[in-house]
Amino acid sequence: MRTIRKIKLAVLAIALLGASSCKKNFLDVNVDPNNPTQASVDLVLPTALGYAAYNLGNPYQVLGGYWGQVWTQGPTGSQFQVYDQYSITSTNFDRQWVSIYAGPLNDFKYIIDEGIKSGKNNYAAVGKIMQAYLFQVMTDLHGDIPFSESLQGGKGVIAPKFDSQQEVYDGLIKLVDEGLALIDENSSVHPGEDDFFYHGDMHLWQKFANTLKLKIYLRQAYVRPAVAQAGIQAMYAAGAEFIDQGEEASVPFSNVTFNQHPLYAHINSVGEFNILASQTSIGSLLALNDPRIDVFYRRATAAPNTGNHVGIIQGMGRLLPNPASLNDRQFSKPGPAVGGPGGPAARVIFMSEAESYFLQAEAVLRGWGTGDAEQLYYDGIALSFLSWGLSFAQFNTYASQVAVEYPIAGSTEEKLRAIIFQKWTSMCGSQNLEAWTEWRRTGYPDIFTVSASSNIGNKFPVRLLYPDSEVTSNPNTPPQKTITDKVWWDVNTTGQN
Repeated sequence: MRTIRKIKLAVLAIALLGASSCKKNFLDVNVDPNNPTQASVDLVLPTALGYAAYNLGNPYQVLGGYWGQVWTQGPTGSQFQVYDQYSITSTNFDRQWVSIYAGPLNDFKYIIDEGIKSGKNNYAAVGKIMQAYLFQVMTDLHGDIPFSESLQGGKGVIAPKFDSQQEVYDGLIKLVDEGLALIDENSSVHPGEDDFFYHGDMHLWQKFANTLKLKIYLRQAYVRPAVAQAGIQAMYAAGAEFIDQGEEASVPFSNVTFNQHPLYAHINSVGEFNILASQTSIGSLLALNDPRIDVFYRRATAAPNTGNHVGIIQGMGRLLPNPASLNDRQFSKPGPAVGGPGGPAARVIFMSEAESYFLQAEAVLRGWGTGDAEQLYYDGIALSFLSWGLSFAQFNTYASQVAVEYPIAGSTEEKLRAIIFQKWTSMCGSQNLEAWTEWRRTGYPDIFTVSASSNIGNKFPVRLLYPDSEVTSNPNTPPQKTITDKVWWDVNTTGQN
C-alpha cells in the first residue's frame, strides 16, 4: 500500500517571530501545533481507506474465515480457539467497534463535511459511499446500531440512539444516492493518488456505488422482497453500471515494514500455527479440481502430508488424536495471495469483479434485473480466476465439469444455490466476512457443519454482541443479544438455527 501520508507541519518559527511577534495570539497555550484540528481532505482519505482495510483485512477477516468455514484453529495453537468454540463475548470485538466508529467512519464524515464546505464534492461523494459500505458491515454484524445520531459527539450527542436495522438499511440507500448525486466526472477537483481504490476515477466510484447499492437491496431479498425488487428494477431502468473486469475495489499493501497486509502482519506476530485450512472449504475445492486452491492455500510441508492440500474438520484442531505427533506444517495454511504466510504484499478486497457479477446474476435470476443469469454466473467465475492470475483455459476446464455447470434446467432455488456457492468459493480467504454474511442470508453453501468444539450445542453463531464499551457508556444500547439471535434480514436460513 502506498504509505499513508501524514500531515506535515512546516517550521515557520523564525518567520513568525519576525512578522507576527506583536499578535496577541502568537503564544496561545490552547493551540497545539502538533495536533491540528483541521486537515486537507486529500490527507484524510488515504488514512480512512487504510484504517478500514486494517480492520476488514484482519480481525473481521479472521472472524469470517472461521464462521464462514474457510479456516479453523490449528492443533498446536489457541489464539482463535474461542471462534471455533462459538464462545465470542461482548469483549472480543469491542476494540473493532470503537475503531470503526472513531476511525474510518468519523474520518469519512470529516471528508464529507470539509468536502462540501470547500467545494470538493467528489471527495464528499467518496465519503458518503464509504460510510454506507462500513455502516452496512456494522449493522450486518450487530443488528441495530447507532446510525442517524452517530458521529455527532462534537454536537454534544454522546449517547446516540440505536436505529433499527430496517431504518439503517433505508439510510444506507439514502447515503449511496447522496454520494452518487455529488459525483461530478467533469470536475477537475477529485482525488488522485490519495484514492487507493480508483485514483480519482469518479466513473469507477459511480460503478462501485451502484454495485454496493445492488448488494444492499439484495440483502433484503427475503425480508422485504417488494422493496428490494422495486429498488433494483429502478436501477436497471436508469441504466446503472456495475463493477467490471479490472475494477476491483481494494487497498494494496507492500513488503515494507508497517505497510504490510494486516493479516500477514498478525500471523507473523501470533504464529503461523493458529490459522489452518477448514476441511469444509478445502474439501470442496479438491472435489471440483479447482486450481484456485493453490492461490487460497499453501500445501502441507511436513510428513505424512508433504505436498498435499490438507484441511481440518471445523473445530477439530485441538481435538485431534495424538496431539504430540502433530504440527501445523502437516496442514494447509492461508496462501500468500490472501495475506497468509509469505504474503505481506497481498491486497485487502472491499468488492471484487466476481462479486459484482454474482450479484447481477442473482438479480436477473429473481427477475429484478435484465440480462442472462447463466452468462453472468460464468463471467463471475471467470473473473475470479483471472483476478488471481489464472488463465481462461483453466477456467474453461473447471467450468466444463458437470458439478460446476449452471443448472439451466433446475429450479430457481437450485440456480441460486449454484450462484452463492461460487460466490463463497471466489471469496475464499479474501472476503471471508462477506461470504459468511451471504451464508447467513441464503443458507448457502449448505455444506457447513457445526464446529466440533461448539460450546452452544448443535447451532451456528449468526451475529456479534454489543461491545462492553457501548453497553457501559451508552444508556440507549438495546438489551444484549446472544450469538444465535438472528439479525433482521436473516429469515430464510436453510440449515441454520
